Amino acid sequence: MELVYSVTCASSSSSKRLNDWLVDRRCVSSLSNKNILAFTSFSDLTDSEPKYLSTHVYVIDLNLPHEPNLVTKHDEDVTILEWDSSGTRLLIGDAFGKIEIWSIKDFLINDWYLVNSFTAFGGEKTLSAVWFHNGIKSIIVTDKKDSSHSYSEKFINAKFNASVRQFGGKPANGFVAISASGLIWCAVYLSDNSIVTGTKILGNFRSKLKIVDICYTRNGEFLMITSNGSVDSSINCYRVSINLSYSNLGSDKTKCTITSQPFSSFYLNCSNDIVQANGYSYVNHIKFILKEAADAVIVGTSGSLGSTVELWVLRDKPVQLHKMYQQIKNSNGGSEFNNQSPKTTVWQYSCSVNYYQPIVAITTPRVSLYDVNPPLSYIMVSYRDNTVNCYIRENLKRIFAIGVNSISLQNNPSNKFGMVNVKSNSNPIISNIVDMQFSWSGTALALLDTNSQLFVYRIPPVTDPKASFNPVFLQTMLEYCLVSGNDWWDILICLRPTIIDSLCDMLTEGFMQRQTHALQQKYYNRFLAIKASLYRCLNQGNSGTSGQNKSGDCYTLFMLNSISHLLKSLLRPSVNADKEGPAEMLSNLIQTKGNDPIYFNVDKLLLCLEHKDFYVETVILQSLQQLNQWIGDLALFLLASLPQQFHNNYRFPGGGLIYDVKSLNTLRELLVIIRIWGLINESCLPNFVILSKDVDVIGQIFKLLSRMVATMGNEPDESFLDECCSLPNQVLITQMDLTLKARGVTSPAMFINPSPLQFQYFAEASFLKYHIKTHSVDGAVDNYKCTKMDTVRHIALGAKDSINGNIRMCTRCSAISLIQSQNKSPSTRTWDMRWCSNCICGGHWKVDNEY
Repeated sequence: MELVYSVTCASSSSSKRLNDWLVDRRCVSSLSNKNILAFTSFSDLTDSEPKYLSTHVYVIDLNLPHEPNLVTKHDEDVTILEWDSSGTRLLIGDAFGKIEIWSIKDFLINDWYLVNSFTAFGGEKTLSAVWFHNGIKSIIVTDKKDSSHSYSEKFINAKFNASVRQFGGKPANGFVAISASGLIWCAVYLSDNSIVTGTKILGNFRSKLKIVDICYTRNGEFLMITSNGSVDSSINCYRVSINLSYSNLGSDKTKCTITSQPFSSFYLNCSNDIVQANGYSYVNHIKFILKEAADAVIVGTSGSLGSTVELWVLRDKPVQLHKMYQQIKNSNGGSEFNNQSPKTTVWQYSCSVNYYQPIVAITTPRVSLYDVNPPLSYIMVSYRDNTVNCYIRENLKRIFAIGVNSISLQNNPSNKFGMVNVKSNSNPIISNIVDMQFSWSGTALALLDTNSQLFVYRIPPVTDPKASFNPVFLQTMLEYCLVSGNDWWDILICLRPTIIDSLCDMLTEGFMQRQTHALQQKYYNRFLAIKASLYRCLNQGNSGTSGQNKSGDCYTLFMLNSISHLLKSLLRPSVNADKEGPAEMLSNLIQTKGNDPIYFNVDKLLLCLEHKDFYVETVILQSLQQLNQWIGDLALFLLASLPQQFHNNYRFPGGGLIYDVKSLNTLRELLVIIRIWGLINESCLPNFVILSKDVDVIGQIFKLLSRMVATMGNEPDESFLDECCSLPNQVLITQMDLTLKARGVTSPAMFINPSPLQFQYFAEASFLKYHIKTHSVDGAVDNYKCTKMDTVRHIALGAKDSINGNIRMCTRCSAISLIQSQNKSPSTRTWDMRWCSNCICGGHWKVDNEY
């Protein structure tokens, strides 16, 4: 385990009495599959002096840990935080039985609204709650994880049923919670946005519970394990299922039915010994090894002797029957013995480990990524002396340990990180670690102390705890994130600058050579986003080429393909068309006849097309002008940069596309489409500043691109390069900024600064700033130097004072964009919806309060 960064709080307290009180109340946290951490704080993080008046719920993107975003303030202690599978809704349960559902507004992580509020238990403490499982579980095939296989062979969907299904088998959204008296309460969201609730007693009668944990089973049920806190009492387990019943009678057509059945229970092994029973007086933690596997559970007990952690596993045990019950009748009327004994499932004690300090927190991974039995898993246990031990599930052997108290935290304005200090103690106090969360990939661990101070560690692979992060393992994990849809930030923090280039080459080879064309089309844009995020961490690559330039190539190709899909989707094929649509016909024409010098003239190529197939309404064409402008500017920029790339070996962000035949053909196709649309509505054409007379800019661009494709594989001749050099004399070339500069932890700053990084909530992290050196194209003009550009819509945003707060920024890169578009055409709305939930780089949006 290696500390990546720590985040201190200006209002941290050094009072031992207060610290003990906060340990008992406990801050809670939850980490989503988007690597957004939700956590509670008993004080306002902006206050320099702590005031413990209410509970504050914050969320942070782990990439910008010093920028917490307030969700809500709560009058009661928050006992449960739980993200749903989409990472957009947050369940908050408190000590008085109230459950609230909060959701991200407009996909902005610092803008939240209350969806629902339920008084589920009316004064009782909410002990545990989980969202329904949607039945989707992707795992890595162990035998094929390191070999050259396609994604469909390497990653499979495990057989797993959804927790609740609606009419027709559709998985239902909702959650189930349990109170301190054993009352189960659930809420189901139906397709018509109505909500159905249900209530059931966990056992035969209400009883006092102290600790509850819930996991999912393969058949769609829940397994709930409970304890009343006493070592001498049994650990009880129950199988709970939730079903919807439909009726056409009465006003309530849909009802929710909860069924609870007793399951195998057990007594702790430490309760059998009189000395240990007196030394370990109470049970303070119960945790399933995995949320999606009900085969093992960890129980933590503490007392005057310290603490012990016991591992219990489910086993199938044969039931011994009397001989008379083993006789069965055969087909001849005689009797014979049945050798197959019936089996029952029981909890069996496996092993235990002791420590001289009481347990404060236990955490385990949410999922197991590998198809092995028993599933591989770490078990993290935090103790009162701020030691965190990591045990392996197989035999509870300690793999490694960390001492959080040994971390040196010094916040002062003159330190080497250049942090800006808000009124705080010169040396922040590390209190007890009270909650821990694994990332969904299992490569990062977030620790939270009583003052809501955060510590993020990178965790070695569970398949080989003693090994380092090798490129093969990182490739597998990135490909898993590509297929599963999980965020890959926790993989990026495990990178070393020396392996990024080779890792990107391995990803490209595995994607382009081993996947089917259908899979490539499905995941291509997400694949480019992952590659770009890897290159953005490098300011200088191994081959002498800046990683920022390669990142710019990925981003430019991403945007080019997205615009191409949008423009081509507007081309509607004829009703009587039997074979290909206009977009396919144009693509085939470019590939078959595009290299013929006769068709270097765009107007001659138009004669081979049916113009009526390219007709689009005038209003729609007008709304696409800024995208057409970007295509025209990009083509000019690539051609004007070619002489410097060839003669001076200069590289530009996005300039690598000039050597990609597929990208050049895409540009030629779009130029043909724009040319035809210009005949319908001239206002949709790109605007060029012409410096010499009688210059057909689109025709000239198309001719030069065609010549570049025709000579691909050979060195371009000098006459062609001279024509590219003369472009700035004929038309104004825009110096395009095609670099999405990385922000936050996963940037070149991660390798430039000493490790670990030290942050402070709401304090400027100036050590994250770095400088990128890029070349300028000779003769190009930076038209947008004094303004901001909308990265999504490619329009100028103007001065800061004129934006009026209608701007969002990415938490992973330098992209900014308008929250609400000024254009309301259908095509524009379609384009905006493509980027509403995530940035181009895959990061999260937030309201930019700086502008």
